[in-house]
Amino acid sequence: MSQHIHSWVDGHLAVRERAYQSRGFVELDGGARWPRTTGADVIAIAAIVDPPIKRHGTPGALRRWRAALADLEREALTAPHDTYSENRSFWSTFEFAVVFLDDVAVTPPGSAVWDALLVEVGTYRNVGPDGDGPFKHFDNVKTYDDLYNEQSKYLRELRGFDEMEPGPGMLGASKKIPRTTNADVVLLADYWSKQLADVKEVFGHAGVEQRWKDAMADVNAIARKGDPTAVYPKNNGFWRILFDTAVHVAVADEAPSKWDMAKDSIKDSVKHLPDTLSTAASKTADLVAGAAHAVGKVANEAGKGLFSGFGTPLLIGAGLIGLFLISRNRGHEET
Repeated sequence: MSQHIHSWVDGHLAVRERAYQSRGFVELDGGARWPRTTGADVIAIAAIVDPPIKRHGTPGALRRWRAALADLEREALTAPHDTYSENRSFWSTFEFAVVFLDDVAVTPPGSAVWDALLVEVGTYRNVGPDGDGPFKHFDNVKTYDDLYNEQSKYLRELRGFDEMEPGPGMLGASKKIPRTTNADVVLLADYWSKQLADVKEVFGHAGVEQRWKDAMADVNAIARKGDPTAVYPKNNGFWRILFDTAVHVAVADEAPSKWDMAKDSIKDSVKHLPDTLSTAASKTADLVAGAAHAVGKVANEAGKGLFSGFGTPLLIGAGLIGLFLISRNRGHEET
């Protein structure tokens, strides 16, 4: 994707072409043209340029760059999914910055960084189910745990339910367990198995996956081979494991990628101008390979510069996801 990028100007041209293709552009009668990039797009682009400009910029270059960051703080951070209102100014400043960096012979980032940026610009991140599941359409479902709650409610009303305590080896409190049939359970098992397989692996994935596999062994041995209309005899355990699985799928679906966390770090830098800007460039970037892992390893020191100061968010990311999973379980468990 980025094999032709050998300089900062090459990178600028590749990113601009990607933005033209994915976002469209504004063109004036006089010939001036710039992409219709979103706030999230320009923040990602700024993450490439920010560290080397801070490190090598002249006073004049820094003044112009900080003015662009002030615009990002005011407009892009508040509406990341909308077309950025200062696109014309930003793209002019981006072009100025890459010409400056090439003029002072700053080595551009490695291919992994450009690849990540080219993928990011123009990408829409969809969160939540993209269909209705196996039973019916449910209104107001935005996340996978919303869908679980609606499925549980629908099947309790359709089949009836039993108030049940957790069985041996099960966790949790007394719960309303739908009297789902073998056929119902097979449909649920097939649907949620696909969702679990498709989401990215985040904190706790291995444990959830193993418990789900154990539940699927029972489904395959009992529900698939039994009378489709008979009540599934292991509903109590199945619905408890299904709840944990659905919540995990929801959290993994919404969890930021490492590239998202990198962008979040520059957002924090923008919010705390100028103190953060004056100190972030001095931090080391020993964890850069982890930040760019999804697209390959960054092979040179210039690539490390992009993620300068991003080590802490990457280290705490798994812990935050874990805390979110715990709070999600507490907040959505039905009493």
